[in-house]
Amino acid sequence: MPKLSDAGEKAVIQHLISLFDPKSLQDIGDDCAILDSGDSFLLVTTDMITRATHMPENASPEDIGWYAAAVNLSDIAAMGGRPIGTLFAIGLPADTEEEWLDRLASGIHECCSRYGVPVIGGDTKENPSLTISGTAVGRVPKSQILRRSGARPGDILAMTGKLGRGIAWELSGDANAILRVEPRVHEGQLLAESGAVTSCIDMSDGLSASVHHLSKAGNVGFSVEADRLPLLDGLKASDREKAMHWGGDYELLFTVNPKKADSLFQSDLGCPVTGIGTVTEDKAIMLLKGDGKKHLPDRGYEHFRGARS
Repeated sequence: MPKLSDAGEKAVIQHLISLFDPKSLQDIGDDCAILDSGDSFLLVTTDMITRATHMPENASPEDIGWYAAAVNLSDIAAMGGRPIGTLFAIGLPADTEEEWLDRLASGIHECCSRYGVPVIGGDTKENPSLTISGTAVGRVPKSQILRRSGARPGDILAMTGKLGRGIAWELSGDANAILRVEPRVHEGQLLAESGAVTSCIDMSDGLSASVHHLSKAGNVGFSVEADRLPLLDGLKASDREKAMHWGGDYELLFTVNPKKADSLFQSDLGCPVTGIGTVTEDKAIMLLKGDGKKHLPDRGYEHFRGARS
């Protein structure tokens, strides 16, 4: 009988969608679930982290708590939403010290407070290994919602911030480098309000995987210019290709209507924004480097397979 490791996370998700929504009535497949709420959409997302796959051994409980909150807020940001509440279900061993749990809760509270979001509930259960399942709820005006679909040939491919969190952690051994994610909540709302953005996704599993998601959702191709990819300070040009596939950056990857690009790129979004490519009619996804080009494979992190490259 086939195992999940044979399929990989993406195939598993598609299989579950076919079971839960066989007639494709729920429009599942964006960073958040979308519920009609009058003149706005209610956005709901959930993201789980576990000791084995997300938490370096030397991670502090505060950093783990921050990360558990940030990854959920990032999904709301990717759709241009304003987060309005979070919930956390926490499974942990019975011999966990109360002080450790207090510090974990402090990290969750610190992140949520930074972005003006209350913690409105959750659950706790005994579990052999630390597991945290977060849920975030947000709102976005219907006219401003950002979807993974919508990119059109000629649009500019762009991203917030810089790549390389995973590599920075690998080089330094500092758990802070990979866990203190900055969800682009404010930036996502500004992108939505601009009217210039045609599609958007958060880069949780790597730039290459995210480009492939946008390609599939929009039925378009992409040309990505390797030399324009911005790297975190301290990383080298030779780290660029690895950074494309590593994941964990949680920056926003989005496409921009070229007629509105100048005003968007000249505005103050609160973080660097870099144009890194273009949308193409040809469905291929190409990486341009110097005078050459090659296909950009989908090599981001994938649960069950554990593959980055």
